[in-house]
Amino acid sequence: MNPSYKYTPETLPRIICERHPEWVEIYDLAWKIGFGNIEYPQKEGWKPQLSCMPGAGIIWQWDSCFMTLFARYANGAMPVTNNLDNLYRLQREDGYMSMAYKIENEKEAYGERINPPLFAWVEWEYFLVSGDDARFQKIMPILAKYYEWVKQHRRRISGLYWFEDTGSTGMDNSPRSGYAALDLKGSDVCFIDLACQQALSALYLAKMAAHLKDHARESYFLSEFETLRNLINAHHWSEKIGFFFDLFSMSSAGARHNFINVKTAASFWAILADVADDAQVKKLIEHLLNPHEFWTPHPVATLSADDPNYDPLGGYWLGGVWAPVNYMIASGLKKRGWDAAARELAGKHLDAMCKVMKDEKYGGIWECYSPEFMRPATNKRKQFVRNNFVGWSGLGPIAMLIEHIFGLSFDAGTNTITWAIATPGKHGIQNLRFNGRTVSLFCGAAGPDGRKISIRTSAAIRLRLSTVQKNGTELVRDLVQGDHDLTLPLT
Repeated sequence: MNPSYKYTPETLPRIICERHPEWVEIYDLAWKIGFGNIEYPQKEGWKPQLSCMPGAGIIWQWDSCFMTLFARYANGAMPVTNNLDNLYRLQREDGYMSMAYKIENEKEAYGERINPPLFAWVEWEYFLVSGDDARFQKIMPILAKYYEWVKQHRRRISGLYWFEDTGSTGMDNSPRSGYAALDLKGSDVCFIDLACQQALSALYLAKMAAHLKDHARESYFLSEFETLRNLINAHHWSEKIGFFFDLFSMSSAGARHNFINVKTAASFWAILADVADDAQVKKLIEHLLNPHEFWTPHPVATLSADDPNYDPLGGYWLGGVWAPVNYMIASGLKKRGWDAAARELAGKHLDAMCKVMKDEKYGGIWECYSPEFMRPATNKRKQFVRNNFVGWSGLGPIAMLIEHIFGLSFDAGTNTITWAIATPGKHGIQNLRFNGRTVSLFCGAAGPDGRKISIRTSAAIRLRLSTVQKNGTELVRDLVQGDHDLTLPLT
């Protein structure tokens, strides 16, 4: 008998944000919509799952991965990893997993297409909050086989990677591909995002293997990562522009290649995947923060605003602002030490979502948003996109608020919560499950001697506190069960 998941706010973490009550409102709304979108497939072997489009009868791979990244904060009150387990169960013997399956017959919904291979990254991120490393032993063979399938079947002779068409990237109508691949044999493009996502998979499979003390497999995936990083930098990077581009395919490893002159947010996967070095990250961020390219009034436009195909109303992936892309970019920025940029991006994204939510013409939480106007985006047919899309649009009000605006990071492996405090006014989170514990963290307003921090924990944790200003103070405390009050000096 499948469990029934009900929206009960008292079981979820509670957000406090004195200066932005609208952020609290949209946080609560995201959970409420998300619980209403849980599906209970009436088919043997299927677990209850999160859905972006309830009733469609389809499970999508990259939607499922991104939904896991906010659902991990639900304190176990919603099915966090069920989508992933449903997909793993359908893996073919050769390792293949489709971008989407029909639930009724468990067949591929759109032919033999893949989606961005994000499972390893997502599973590791889930572990960092939950502490559930028992999954690693089970999923490592599944994810290793999937990695090898992608390597064997979506890699060109040059060593670079291809999607079947732009739809497989998830960026459906983005003007990236040379021609539509009706026979699913791939267009004439090497896609920067798939190469980076495969590198990201190798990096996190190596982390998982190290945790399992499988040193042979760890060494293999680290070698795979280095090989991919070198290939991507050798071929996808334009030093002249300071950007990673898709490129037309090469017939051999040494053949001349040609960049596709389209700047999309797909290139920012290089930051999260550690493919870009520090100098390249800086150049990418110059493009990101350029208001004539990606830093639109509601950032991030998924197609650069200086592209002739750019649509200020969104046009789906012709500039539309998408939660998974914004989350990916903010996570990469934070990972690489650009916390302030990540925080600004998250704040602008959340502010724009709140304005749409408050507008009586629209309300709700939408599939994607216009990059230039405080309204939902248009789709490929110039109609509004889907409302009540939680779904991955829950990433902004939940995950980005906790991780990028509040500045909280979690590492169950070392039982450490890191809190880089930058939000003004009283704020915090109560009743959050972390590594088998229940933790509440509250930051008071700044006083003459610093900020007053209150922590309650049901079991021992290590807390690393810091301010983000120049010459800020860092405190590290090993806290036992109970209540704790600390003062964090401002300088």
